[in-house]
Amino acid sequence: MYSSMQKAVLTHNTEQPVTDFLSWFQREYLRRRQKNQSYSLRAFSKYLDISPATVSHLLSGKRVPSAKFATNLLAQLEVSPKEKKIILSSLDKGKSFGDLDTSEQPNYQVIALDSFKLLSDWYHFAILELTSAQDFTFEYPWIAHQLGISVTEARQAVERLLRLELVQEKNGTLVKTQNFVTNGDDVLTSSAHKKLQKHILQKALDAIDTVSGDEKDISSMTMTIDESKIPQAKKLITKFRRDLCKYLENGNQTRVYNLGIQLYPISKGMRNN
Repeated sequence: MYSSMQKAVLTHNTEQPVTDFLSWFQREYLRRRQKNQSYSLRAFSKYLDISPATVSHLLSGKRVPSAKFATNLLAQLEVSPKEKKIILSSLDKGKSFGDLDTSEQPNYQVIALDSFKLLSDWYHFAILELTSAQDFTFEYPWIAHQLGISVTEARQAVERLLRLELVQEKNGTLVKTQNFVTNGDDVLTSSAHKKLQKHILQKALDAIDTVSGDEKDISSMTMTIDESKIPQAKKLITKFRRDLCKYLENGNQTRVYNLGIQLYPISKGMRNN
């Protein structure tokens, strides 16, 4: 299972007053990226002297820092006393609605952006999942037929997956080296992410006409919302995706599916008036 490639750019204003640690930490990273588009999560982690994995978990809301840890970050990033009080107060309130229970979440291998650029065609992740199918056959014509791609595309994709050590050849077949991988950047969307997002959405559009109703569920909701709840809504969507994946993969794995969830504004909103 690949954690959804549909990673939207955060739309909040970097000058908007912060109300909690997550929004403040995301804002600090986004502010640096807006000044320098090449500024990476790794550079941010190096500046903070903490691991990239920790920074990633903090940005996504998967990890809630202790007050002591947060205090050190606030001091290093020179936060004003007023904001510091607000942020630390939000941590004292404990987990907020929609926080992921990481004790029950699987560990995800994060694909670095430079590697992900090689995998931005949708069928790489489809092949990755196809290896778990009960009738998987490690033959390029078979893979190509299953996914509706050319034999050359199938061969090149497998070679990339092998080179990036996402799969390995074992006993004449392909096996995944990691059960769970993600390419996600929870703050910004690269050109490679955008390319894959477009591919996934196009596959969904094609399914409207080519897939029978009993094999799909394509629906939408239109609603007027409280925009301040968007960060928590994104975490709820992440938890739903992973819970559903766990449910669907627990059984006879016979076919590869895509799950696409789109949450986006269709009106300008009060802050843009």
